[in-house]
Amino acid sequence: MRILPFLTIAAAVTAVAGTSPSDPHKALSLLPAWFEPAPDNTRFTSHLTSMPVSIDASGALLGGKLRMSLAGGQRQARLEGVQRQQANSNYLVGRQRSKWRADVPHFDRVAVRGAYPGIDVLYYAQDKMLEYDFLVQPGSDPKSIRLRFSGATPKLAGSGELELAAGIRQHAPVAYQMKDGQRVPVTSSYEIARNGEVGFRLGKYDRNLPLVIDPVVSWAGYVVGNSSDIINAVIPDPTGGFWVAGSALAQVDIPEDTNPYFLTNSGLKDIFLAKIVTNGSTWKLVYWSYIGGTGDDEANALTWFGSRLALTGSTASTDFPLSGNAFQLELGDPNPDNEDATDDEKPGGIDAFVFVYDPAAGGLDTLTYSTYYGGTGTDVGQAIAAGPNGTLAITGYTNSGVLYGADEGVALQPSNRGGQDTFVAVVRPFADTVPGTLIMSTFLGGNSTDVANAVGFNSKGLVYVSGATMSTDFPLAGASYQSTAKAGGNVYFAVLNPYQTAFDSLVYSTYIGGRGIDSGQAMVIDKQDLAWIAGYTTSNDLPVSPGAYQLSLAGGVDAFLLAVDPTKTGAAIIPYCTYFGDTGTDIAYALAQNPLDGSFVLGGYTTSANFPLKNIDGYTKPPVRLVESWAARIDTTKFDASALVWSLVFGGNLSDVATTIAVDAQGSTFVAGFSNSNNLPVSNGQTKPTDTAVNTGFFFLVK
Repeated sequence: MRILPFLTIAAAVTAVAGTSPSDPHKALSLLPAWFEPAPDNTRFTSHLTSMPVSIDASGALLGGKLRMSLAGGQRQARLEGVQRQQANSNYLVGRQRSKWRADVPHFDRVAVRGAYPGIDVLYYAQDKMLEYDFLVQPGSDPKSIRLRFSGATPKLAGSGELELAAGIRQHAPVAYQMKDGQRVPVTSSYEIARNGEVGFRLGKYDRNLPLVIDPVVSWAGYVVGNSSDIINAVIPDPTGGFWVAGSALAQVDIPEDTNPYFLTNSGLKDIFLAKIVTNGSTWKLVYWSYIGGTGDDEANALTWFGSRLALTGSTASTDFPLSGNAFQLELGDPNPDNEDATDDEKPGGIDAFVFVYDPAAGGLDTLTYSTYYGGTGTDVGQAIAAGPNGTLAITGYTNSGVLYGADEGVALQPSNRGGQDTFVAVVRPFADTVPGTLIMSTFLGGNSTDVANAVGFNSKGLVYVSGATMSTDFPLAGASYQSTAKAGGNVYFAVLNPYQTAFDSLVYSTYIGGRGIDSGQAMVIDKQDLAWIAGYTTSNDLPVSPGAYQLSLAGGVDAFLLAVDPTKTGAAIIPYCTYFGDTGTDIAYALAQNPLDGSFVLGGYTTSANFPLKNIDGYTKPPVRLVESWAARIDTTKFDASALVWSLVFGGNLSDVATTIAVDAQGSTFVAGFSNSNNLPVSNGQTKPTDTAVNTGFFFLVK
């Protein structure tokens, strides 16, 4: 059993983040904190924590002022260092050799064994701030834990935090237990006795299982340079860490021991591809590459393609790097053999692209396949997915009149019907011939605006596409859940067979929505081939599941999460649907599934002052100034308040937007996007690399 209250120093972030690049002590200040034993081994002192800390068997002295004592603790408690680091310290002070100290060990943590009967205390530093755990063995009573503060009068804030003197506060504890691989929340709070001693009040829990109280936000940071830079996509690396992609104006120092495709920015705005790894509470940029030409280039989506990475997005570069059997060799040239093209059909504009990248190859060999895709107008790739037999599907939106390969009699829809239509293309990059690389190319839309934001393959190799439509005649097929459009715009969901032609390629299609505006922004296909779609809505009549976490629209715009089963009919097509939000505007842009338990994490931005929060120990909720990013984990197998596993808001003094989410094999959630706030609570001593009001890519990890 672990009871983990977090100690945060209000000035700590400012003190660390204020280190300037020219500071000669910067390298030292960015080292992880450590603890050293005193000469008589009766106490440990901290180094590089945000305030001086001295720990003994009966408690800790914080900042040289505030004494935290383990009231009623056992006299025979034993103090020891835990997790020794490789480094040592030497103290050769004065002329008396007897007072010199050599090879003083560094420890990550300090333990007080047997502080209470069957209870240990474990102290450590997280992002330079002191934290401590109570480790309670089965059969031991956590009620025996009592904290006495000398030099402070603890007060319980309305948020559940413990307010102390000298600018010190402890965040409200959050508890849970793991049972059969599932996270089971346990209510927890501080309680202050009449004599001022502080203990813990716990709800019901299984005394035979460990109880865990952990922080939600583990680390955060900026990942780009000193100009406007945005993160649009992230995926976990099976070997550890996360790959992120987006657009960058800045010049970034390339990490050592990497050999990327481009070392420098080629145009005004280039694609960037980067890898971030973590070690405990810290993170490190270990890979960075620019990709692009002399025009503007941006990556919007990223996926694994075997051992390679595949990207799509948009490019305005006439010299965008191409490789392999590229089927479209010129920007905006859907008909390269048409010598009689009109002015409206001349090359130009912005194209989507398919880009396959192998970071292990190094240098120019990293580019293993690349092609333009589009027409003479604006074509933007919004999503990419890997399928069977070495295929990739991309989707997005276009205002081009014609598309490369969308031929009459072959394509489901060979021409644009509404000014801005969805496009869908399926590519086999490593086919033996150029004609064999493009399997499907088609418009998809009706008489108004149709935008695709998500694509994926089901287990049978069919392509799922979702987005938003304002068309009243969007092409439908199969037993559509909703056969007519409602109000200003609806979600759409379509299933295509890339190996069929014309109308036979549309297997299923339906509207989904209410009398407001509904937009599908992200999609995950689960092992049962259900499509889970997240987005936002102004409708108060979505097909909400009985007992769902949130049954009705709470604000002007709410996020939503719903599932689609195209094999069913009638109401069974939508087996799950819930709203998520509060009284302001709550937008969901991103969605991922936790591989450990099948729950879903979604995120975006909010303007709601009372956005639903849960299990956010270790992080103080920021006030909503303009907009704040948010992330939430929902267990769709539960139909009560426990369906919300955790939820948090992350941001600063201006606008912070989460655009993408990924969950790794250990269940850690990586949330990324862009921010123009200049006071985000980031790790590693970073400060915002750009001016206020300039967007900068940011991220945070949730464990």
